[in-house]
Amino acid sequence: MSNGKFWIDEDKKELVLSDGKGESRFFIEDDLVIDGVKYLIVVDARAGENADATVIKILNEGEEEIIVPVEEKEEFEKVQAEYLKDVE
Repeated sequence: MSNGKFWIDEDKKELVLSDGKGESRFFIEDDLVIDGVKYLIVVDARAGENADATVIKILNEGEEEIIVPVEEKEEFEKVQAEYLKDVE
């Protein structure tokens, strides 16, 4: 989301993305720190029960935090394995 910002609504356990015109909210299913990187597993708050989850990571870019979707298969599988350890 260019020129946008994000924050975590701790009370509702949601990731909130804002572009100045509106907000998008995502339920945080889980948050993990792996090798010093924070990952969130999120689901669109407007989606139904069977919605797919997305894995994103929070990175520091200078003094600013940014969110980036996890697209590399190896990185996704590493997060998935850690998540499944927590669930079991």
